[in-house]
Amino acid sequence: MSPLRVVKSELKIFNVRYLNSLNLITAVGWSITDDAWIKYCQMLADIELHLKRNEELKIYFKLEIINTSSAGYLFKIIKRLNLAHTDGKNVKIYWSCSSTDFGNEMVETGLDLAGMSDFNFQITEA
Repeated sequence: MSPLRVVKSELKIFNVRYLNSLNLITAVGWSITDDAWIKYCQMLADIELHLKRNEELKIYFKLEIINTSSAGYLFKIIKRLNLAHTDGKNVKIYWSCSSTDFGNEMVETGLDLAGMSDFNFQITEA
């Protein structure tokens, strides 16, 4: 393949989307990009605003890799969703991961996060 031809699937990107009408936030890709912290800060702000106005929030994660900074933001998200759950909000995380890309690290990360969660945390291996 020519070095000038890059297919989108080969890019190491991190996308976060907030879909208010669906009560959904999605985070997909390589959570180690230079701007990941900005996207997590925006995600936390979106979570806060959404839970003030709505009774339900789902977050779908399909992260291929994370670093310690991303793990810190994930802990903050779990902590905030635990508070929302205590307040009677319907919150759920969908954690989709593959055990083939980087061994079992992302599966184990999902299990660790699920263990910290007081709400519904669903793990699926893709």
